[in-house]
Order: sequence, then structure tokens, then C-alpha cells
Amino acid sequence: MSLSEGTPERLVLLGAGNVATHLARALVASASFAVRLTQIYSPGGRSARALAEELGEGISAVGSLEELDLDADWYIFAVPDDALISLAAALRGRARGLWVHTSGSTSLAEFAGGYRPAGVLYPLQTFSKAKKLDFTEVPLYVEATDPETEEWILLLGGLLSRSVARATSQQRLVLHLGAVFACNFSNHLIAVAEELLTRHGLPEKALLPLIDEMTAKLHTLPARQAQTGPARRGDERTLRRHERFLASEPELEHLYSLLSRQIRERSERG
Repeated sequence: MSLSEGTPERLVLLGAGNVATHLARALVASASFAVRLTQIYSPGGRSARALAEELGEGISAVGSLEELDLDADWYIFAVPDDALISLAAALRGRARGLWVHTSGSTSLAEFAGGYRPAGVLYPLQTFSKAKKLDFTEVPLYVEATDPETEEWILLLGGLLSRSVARATSQQRLVLHLGAVFACNFSNHLIAVAEELLTRHGLPEKALLPLIDEMTAKLHTLPARQAQTGPARRGDERTLRRHERFLASEPELEHLYSLLSRQIRERSERG
């Protein structure tokens, strides 16, 4: 295999969800002669066809593994974690190119199951199909079954992003767990706040300037130093007032009290 000269290597993308969509766009946008996306698979084929149509000519869409090109050079598995291992098992012994998965929480050993060459290209970002982003700014984390395969995946990553690094399966799991806390949980709390505002006749997006400033501070300050609010100040009067207001919503009151207590304890530890 080579990513620098000769005939472009054929790449099959397994999946057409959020991660797969952005990865496919990046592969096409890279305009690289080294690797060419040739086929997209999704169960039933509907989402694969929609993505292939968006990307233009030269990319086929299939809805069953029987239709899959089994002679490609690369197979990138960008499917939900709960489908990844079973899909890999279904293709073991059939598709013999270089296998790469994009999961944050699935170990390389579990995915490869003894198969070589195999590796990981994990994009640390939140993806939604409808929200386009600059993939060259997405950090990519690489792991592989052997040094040669690692170099191939690092080269592929370098075609797509300006930020490519190595990470073990355990390090990637920590990154993924951190992303859940920092991104998924934060977004959930913002959704809770938006619902609270709208229930009381306030604009859903009234908090955006506050959220923008909060995230901007994180570029220059550790999160602990950027923390503000009544729990950080030890403002018991305000904390009790908020809890009384939430008394009719026990789950929210419990969540508020739990988070406030953790903020207070961490602040007191310094």
C-alpha cells in the first residue's frame, strides 16, 4: 500500500450517520489522489444513498453486506459502537483490506479480534449531519496493530486534518469519557436550562451570550478557575432560594443540589 503515488487506493465507508457523513465529506474535500472513496454501506442502503448522492459521482451505495466491495484497500467502520463488533465479525475472512474504526470507546483488540492490518482513526468532535464544520480542525487519534499500519493511518489522517496524534485504547477511552462529561452532559444541561426558560415565557436562546463567554474563557483559563456562580461563592441564601423554586420538580432539584455540592467541595479544596 502507498498513499503517495500510483493508482488511488479504494476506500469503503461502512456507515452513513453523523461521523460517517463528516468523514466522507472530508475524504472527498481532501481532493487527494492517494485515497478515493468508492462505496458507502448502511443497513438497507437508504442513508448511504442519500450521502452518496450528496457527494457526487463515482461513489456507489449499498444496503447489504452481500453487495459490498470485498477487494478494496481500506474499510473504515464508522457505525454505532453497539453495531461495530458484530459488523466486524460478519466481515472477518471476507474483506481483506486495512480495517479502521472511528470509535472512542471500543478497544483495538476487541475490534480486530486477531485480524491484521487494523487500526483506529478517532475524531474527537461532536458531529451533526446538518451542521457543517472544518474537518481539518478536528483532532484525530490513531492506534494500529503494527507500526507499518500505524504509519498508513497517520498518513491518511494527515490528509484530512492538521491535528493527528497517537493514542492507546485506554487513552482513547479516557478522551471519550471526558468528551461525554464536557460535551454531552453540558449540552443536556443547556437543554434543561432552555426548557426552564421557555416554560416561564423567556426566549429559549437568552443564555447564548453567557454560554459563549463561558466557552471563550476556557481557551485561556483552566475550567476550575473559570468557575463562577452561587455554589462557587458559597452563597447559601441563593442556593436555598433556587432549591425552593425547584421543589415542584424533584429530579431537577436533586440535580441542582448534587452539582452545587460538587462545585462547593471542589472550590473549598482549592
